[in-house]
Amino acid sequence: MTKRFAVLDLDGTLTWQHRLRALPHEEVDVTLRTGIKYYAAPESLAALETALAHTRTPLLFWGAGDYHYVTYARLRALRHPLTVVLFDRHSDCAHDADGVVTCGNWVRHALKLPWVARVLWIGAPDHKPLPHERHPHLVWIPLRKPPANAAEWLRSVLPTPNVYLSVDKDVLSPEVAATNWDQGTLALADLLAWIACFRQHARVIGADIGGEWVLPPGHLFPTPDDLHAIRLNETANLALLDALLGPEDRAFRRRTKQKPTGLVTPVGPSASETARPHPA
Repeated sequence: MTKRFAVLDLDGTLTWQHRLRALPHEEVDVTLRTGIKYYAAPESLAALETALAHTRTPLLFWGAGDYHYVTYARLRALRHPLTVVLFDRHSDCAHDADGVVTCGNWVRHALKLPWVARVLWIGAPDHKPLPHERHPHLVWIPLRKPPANAAEWLRSVLPTPNVYLSVDKDVLSPEVAATNWDQGTLALADLLAWIACFRQHARVIGADIGGEWVLPPGHLFPTPDDLHAIRLNETANLALLDALLGPEDRAFRRRTKQKPTGLVTPVGPSASETARPHPA
């Protein structure tokens, strides 16, 4: 049976999503010695990259928002110019004075990769990025849903044909998702519309989804309130899964015809041979 996605359960937050876990998928096994919650020590990043190199599916579920730096570990494995589309309440582009990769600054680290041309940030608060999180290649998209002229608009904002989608469910309103961070106001239907837009008009080469509910400290089993939050997230995850893969498992059908690059062992030319500068 074809495995449709991978699960990296660093924190146990996906343990209780039985409908999701019942679908054919890969389990990513990784032991992080240091730097688990909020930040990743260099050895932790190396362990993540090694574990993710063995996956063969382009979609990854990775747990609570505290671990969003997992996206950076995935992007490091790619070697072709791409644009990252970030659906998140937060920019994750804070300054990194000490060079440590965290869930709050991984975007700034990703933009140092020569093959990451731009990050489009969708679902932010109504204000523009704050001074400490601005970057010339981080583009704030204030739209709540795709514009009517989606194809033309995407040509104006995408510097590359390849797109990587990263979804933190704290971008969604509390009615449809529950996280341990402050949440946005994006409707699930609008998020699904954005995904459909990129699938139709760009080449989506991979995606990841996080932002799960975290049990209170000391709780080994979920309470009824926890189960309600978990079910909200699972329903959203299943909808996102269908939006990205389709009911007939035709996921990422606009990918290049080359062997999958990625999200596993890179193939093709090196980054220095393929990456080109792109205007902000």
